Order: sequence, then C-alpha cells, then structure tokens
Amino acid sequence: MLIRTTALAALLAGLLVPSASAAAPTSASTERSAQPRTALTFTVDDCEGCEVQLSSALGTYPQADAGKVDFWNSRVKEVEGGAVTFRVPTRRTAGMSVAIEAPWEGHTGYRTTLAWRYNGMHVGDEITLDEAITKTKASACWEGVRSREVTVPIVVEKVRVRGVRKMVDGSIAFVPTTQSWLRPMREVWDGVLGSQDVNICH
Repeated sequence: MLIRTTALAALLAGLLVPSASAAAPTSASTERSAQPRTALTFTVDDCEGCEVQLSSALGTYPQADAGKVDFWNSRVKEVEGGAVTFRVPTRRTAGMSVAIEAPWEGHTGYRTTLAWRYNGMHVGDEITLDEAITKTKASACWEGVRSREVTVPIVVEKVRVRGVRKMVDGSIAFVPTTQSWLRPMREVWDGVLGSQDVNICH
C-alpha cells in the first residue's frame, strides 16, 4: 500500500479546519446535564487496547467558517472485551467522526478514522475488507441517531501504510454495514481514511 504523506497533508489541508483555530472544544463534562443522551457502543474483534475518541463538528456547506463550527469531542476510551461504550449527548451524534489508534500502529502522521460509507455504497449495503481496500473515497461523518441506545459493529484491521519516514503498520477502520452519512466524501488510499485535524461535516 502506498500512502504519500505529502499528498495526504495537502488533501487534508484543503478539507479540514485546524483544531487550533476552531472554536474552543466543548468537553463532555460541560454537557453532563444535556438531554437526551445516547449510550453508543462500538463492537470490534481483535482490537483490545485500541484507543477511541469521538468528535462532532457541523459546519455550513461547502466550507465552514472556523469561528462558527459547533465542535465537541469525547475523552479517549479503550476497547475492552471487544467493545467500548460512550454516553454522549444525542445531538452530538450528528456529524460524528471516530478516531481509532491501535496498539500496533507506527508513526503514520495521521489518526486512523472510521469510514461510515465508501464510494459506490448505499445505506444498508454490506462491505468486506477485500472490498474496502479497493475504495478511493469515504465519509468520516455520521448522520447520527435519535435513539437512547445504539450498538455499531466496526472493523479494524492491521495494514501496511506509508508513514512519515518509511512503511509502517497502520489500520483500516470501517463499518461492515454502510451507515447514513454526511458530506464530504474524502479521498482514501486503499480504503484507509486518515485525519490530521477536525473533520468538518455538512
């Protein structure tokens, strides 16, 4: 697999707004009293100790004003026993992206990000790893839910990627059943979706 770091950086610079210039993040603790809330569980095989963090950032299409982006992120949690659960304000599931760091990852220069939908797929379509690695575009943005409790199976697999200085172990992460998604559809390399800053969803 060939992931050109300079190309990735250039691509992300055009699609993402640096978190440093965005509105100050709202911590999960400041929204403890927000209602309703959703218990969101991700189930995943062979990813014990993987660190997961949720973010939600909604902007105006096609390009959000950095000062007006409604940004939120969760604390980092680890996968234990094949699952990880977050209790989040339900409204924050809209425009949600999921960053995953596996114990085996080398210095990739980006954060592995869950693909909610790949190009050519429709909501409800199933996709395998063999299919995912052929894809060229994906959405990091979930449309969200209104339910109080949701379980989402995900796939995280070790793959070889071009890191900052050399080929290293990296990850591909996706939902095996295509979910409702938001724009933009971003370019991916062999199905791998990586982020260097906040994903602004529309």
